Amino acid sequence: MPKLKEIDINYEQVRDLVYQLAFEKKMALIKEIVKDSRYQEDFYRFTESLVRKHNIPQMNESELDTFLHE
Repeated sequence: MPKLKEIDINYEQVRDLVYQLAFEKKMALIKEIVKDSRYQEDFYRFTESLVRKHNIPQMNESELDTFLHE
């Protein structure tokens, strides 16, 4: 994990801090994160790897909605 002002941080600590935020603050944080182009690239790379790993076929919107809610 990266160092923040010379303090070692880990995922659980970040998660616990985010859980303490009010809903509006969580949403503001998410909006800031997804603005980052690197996040978008990593997100698409991750989802594409899931598609390959689980052999998920191409689907239109209604098929995907049905698939996700089964």
